[in-house]
This record gives sequence, structure tokens and C-alpha cells, in this order.
Amino acid sequence: MSSVAPHRTATAKSHSSKTGKPVSRHPSATTAPASHHPDQTQTRPGNPHRATSQMDTKYVNMLLALDGIPRMHNLLASFFTWILLAGFVLFPGTFTSLQNINASTEVEQRLVNAVAHVPLFVIAWICCGIGAAGMCWLWWRWMYNYVWLVNRIFLPGLLNCLTGIISTLVNVFGVQHGEFTATSKSTIVVTSAGALVSGLLTLYYSLWKLRRVKKKHDEQIGKERAGTHGEGRVEMIKRKAQEKQPEAGMV
Repeated sequence: MSSVAPHRTATAKSHSSKTGKPVSRHPSATTAPASHHPDQTQTRPGNPHRATSQMDTKYVNMLLALDGIPRMHNLLASFFTWILLAGFVLFPGTFTSLQNINASTEVEQRLVNAVAHVPLFVIAWICCGIGAAGMCWLWWRWMYNYVWLVNRIFLPGLLNCLTGIISTLVNVFGVQHGEFTATSKSTIVVTSAGALVSGLLTLYYSLWKLRRVKKKHDEQIGKERAGTHGEGRVEMIKRKAQEKQPEAGMV
């Protein structure tokens, strides 16, 4: 064993003398990987032939962001739309009943146009104010999530305003025999204005802003269907854009 080591040493020396380059006897002396600065990060180059990810569309980001909206804000949206409806329902309770009043004199005419329950009338206005202010705040807070705004603010607000209009008309034709007093007229104006604003915002966000985002998503990913039992199904619109292109030099 002792004669083998000098033989290897002599062979290495003779090889280095012929080539002019030193020969290392340890594997650790060979080429070592270059050290990187600790602040430098290595990124994997993207695949240019990768199909478009569903995470790259604005519509999908809105849907995923629904889980990130605090539950308290969802509860507040339900509360504000409900308290708006409560104010609309309380308004008809302030109408003066005309069953025992014949508005023939000036005094009786004033009684007809007077508010039957002033505290209830004030509470109704407070409820409407709180509901409208809260809905406007949530609209400003989540103004870029069109899906949440339509489903949580505008559409429920529209339905509640329509409910207020129906309730007011029922009381006018049932209690006041179809005669509109000052209180019933103000109630109709408030509920109709709320329904008009909520309806216009619902149409604008659902048929314009949300529809444009959804159309762009369908062009990139495909048209989404609910499926037979809600399992979800995607119909490709631009299948050529989604197919992987063959790499150069490959058959």
C-alpha cells in the first residue's frame, strides 16, 4: 500500500509538468459554485408557452376577494339595507286615517295633512338616514369589487325600496281611500328616489362595469357555466389562444 501513493504522486507531477497546469488531488479543489449575495433571489424563468392562468383575470380576483371582505362588513351591509326597509315600513304608520274624517273644513283639511305620530315619523327618517349613509360608506369602502356591491348593496337596496313603495301605496288606497296627503306624498318621493338610484346603480354596475370584466375573463379563460348540478363547467371561446404552441425544433 505504501508503494501506490508515491506512484500516484509521481504520475500527477509528470502530468502537470507536461500540460503546464497544476493538478489538484482533492475533489473539493475543483470548480465550486459561485457564491450569491444573500439579498439576491433566484427566480425561475416563466414558460412562454404556459396557458393563461385563471388567477390572471380581474373577474376571478373579485370573486376570490369576496372571502377576504370582513364578515362584519357583510353583516353591516345586511343591517343598513334592513334598517332602510324598516324606515320605509314605518312611514305608512304615520299616515292620518280618513275613516272618521270628512275634510270639508279648513281645520279638518289640516288634520288630514298632519302627521299622526310625530315620534314614529322622526324614527322613520332616522332609520332611512342611517341606512342610506351606511350603504354609501360601504359603497366607497369596496368600490372596486363590483360583484360585492351589486349583491350586497345595490340589489338589496332596490328590492327594499320597491317594498317601501308597495307598502305606501297599500296604506294610501286602504287607509286614506286613495287620497295622497303631504305625509304620503313625501314617503312616495323618498322611496321612489331610493328605488331610482338603487336601480340605476344596479344596472350600471351589472350591465356595464361587471359585464366588461366578465367579458374579458371569458375571452381569456372561457365562458363559465353552472353545469347540471352546480359543479361548474368552462366552455373555451378562444381555444387556439389556450393551446400550447409546439417548441422550435420539435415535431
